[in-house]
Amino acid sequence: MRYFRTLLTVLLLSVGGACFAQEDPSSNVLDDLQTDVKTVKVDAKKDSLSIELFLISYQMNPREFKLNTFATQVVDEKGTSHLYSSMKMGRVTVNIADRQNYLHYLLEENVPVPLTIKIGAWKKGSVPKTVKLVFEDSTEEGKFITKEIAL
Repeated sequence: MRYFRTLLTVLLLSVGGACFAQEDPSSNVLDDLQTDVKTVKVDAKKDSLSIELFLISYQMNPREFKLNTFATQVVDEKGTSHLYSSMKMGRVTVNIADRQNYLHYLLEENVPVPLTIKIGAWKKGSVPKTVKLVFEDSTEEGKFITKEIAL
């Protein structure tokens, strides 16, 4: 009987732990920066794509976020990379016509900031698969990190 109780206790704890297990939140965190996909919208009438992400910094001090706008691209199901037509992060907007290499933003700890990437002339039938964000490493100036985010 004692053996049965021990076995039952172990079984209940293992099954109970599995029921409450959650996905590892660090899987979408790189360089103390969490990236979550909010929406992906394809507008067939305007032939455009709009992707909205949330960026959350986990660094204790405010962090200067430096995004390389020309290296940041959306990849479709065929592996073709697409440049943005406009990007907006918080209240900062960059248009492709501005030819601005970087988008700068000051991130506060644990404050989600929306990043919207719009692409004009999106081909009908194309399906966006990933976004490649290229941003500067928070600890080493001049070193850039590429993070691929599945859509």
